[in-house]
Amino acid sequence: MADPIRSVSATDPLEVASAGQAEPAQSANRTPEPQTGAQLDTADVGTVEALLATITKAANAVPPIDQTRVAELQQSINSSSFQANPEKIAEMLMEIEELLASKGNIS
Repeated sequence: MADPIRSVSATDPLEVASAGQAEPAQSANRTPEPQTGAQLDTADVGTVEALLATITKAANAVPPIDQTRVAELQQSINSSSFQANPEKIAEMLMEIEELLASKGNIS
């Protein structure tokens, strides 16, 4: 049997019969050919499991959201009483950049 990918018709890739035509005989009986060697897809379950464990550990280390504090901040922003401190924001951004640079995540 022909490779189902390479034998696709450019004019009718799904080999769908036009109105009034009989359905193509090949499409109903198609079964993919078994793949061998380098053609097979592979997945390293151990690597995926380790990655998921790392993500779970990082997610569990994040402190919970203080909904009361969030509501207070929203109220002060909405009432225009919130005052941003540009110097503090700049300091925090520099700390984040230094942390990322030390981890090799930015240059």
